[in-house]
Amino acid sequence: MKTRSMSAWVTIFLSAALLVVHAAAHAQNAESILQKARDTYAQLKSYADTGVMVHEYGTSSVDKHTFSTGFNRSPRHFLFDFHKQGGDRYVIWGDPDAFHTWWQATGQQTDYPNPNNAPAISLSGQCQGTAQKTPTLLYAKVFGSAMLNIADPVLDGTEEIGGRSCHRVTGRMSDMYAATGKEVNIRKVTVWIDTESFLIRKMVEESKPLPGQRSRDITTYEPRSNPTLNDAQFKFTAPEAR
Repeated sequence: MKTRSMSAWVTIFLSAALLVVHAAAHAQNAESILQKARDTYAQLKSYADTGVMVHEYGTSSVDKHTFSTGFNRSPRHFLFDFHKQGGDRYVIWGDPDAFHTWWQATGQQTDYPNPNNAPAISLSGQCQGTAQKTPTLLYAKVFGSAMLNIADPVLDGTEEIGGRSCHRVTGRMSDMYAATGKEVNIRKVTVWIDTESFLIRKMVEESKPLPGQRSRDITTYEPRSNPTLNDAQFKFTAPEAR
């Protein structure tokens, strides 16, 4: 009986140990995939995408926005063009000397000369959070790859997105008050990363809503790594304010 009992305990212990190792391996793989994606964006010489952001809220409300990104590391050029459902538009563009923003609703252009140009992206709340995603990966030295700062990441298999095989990584994200260190806006995150290019194809963020409601953002991308982009593709002239 003692031998059987000891054997049972050994089996339980080994099973538990395997589960721990398995979980650790998945966490390590997930983080390595996220890091590979971070490194990929940070090393790109140029980048372009088109995207769609769907915001689901309330009981059944849905807003659909579109955007495009163009990026060239040297000489430095950047253009992010956001079109909000309903007709509003917000544009961020950069040249070697400064970054600029223009908001159609106000007709106002704001300039951010070097070296204090980061607020052009970090303060662009009018873009429903899309400007704080891939642009932060492209300018990782400034923003720290904010889009992929995912806590407790888990590799949840692979899935095809837009005809491309993707790693599916889940985890959570949150914002933090600098003064108190308190986490706010905690949300579940799933990101799909192309298994070959390590570019992001899709991201879903789900916040905990009130009972009977929902709060989910679904962002999909058609990305291109190191495309040939000419200077004319980055030109934007803000219309004169009325």
